Amino acid sequence: MSEAARGRPSQRSARLSGEAGVTSTEVAIVMPTVLVLIMLIFQVGLFWHAKQSADVAAEEAVEAAQLADATEQDGVVGAEAILNQAGNLRDARISVDRNAATGTVTVTVSGAAPAIVPFGNWRVEAQAQGSIERFIPAGER
Repeated sequence: MSEAARGRPSQRSARLSGEAGVTSTEVAIVMPTVLVLIMLIFQVGLFWHAKQSADVAAEEAVEAAQLADATEQDGVVGAEAILNQAGNLRDARISVDRNAATGTVTVTVSGAAPAIVPFGNWRVEAQAQGSIERFIPAGER
């Protein structure tokens, strides 16, 4: 006759009765960690998209400001057009430096990616540089 049949608890049921509620405790510990990891995956995606948006905006600003008759404001307008379409860069700052003496245009676009996790620095910055185009008459080429 088995122990359970004689009225004594089996070893297995005696062992399990001491572990009551362990699964709830494990879930309470593991689930927040899993949720943070999932949120981090999305945060990295948002950061990457913000970085790409800043890169494209800086390149567009250089293209707009490097024309022979362009101004720094043309570069700012070009960058803003890209950032308005991308919509993923908060507190965007656009700096366009058109230096006629050196013949270069330098653009810096910075801002922050949207944050869904309460920690970390999600600021991005992109810089692009190009030459100012100049018109050379046919006789001088």
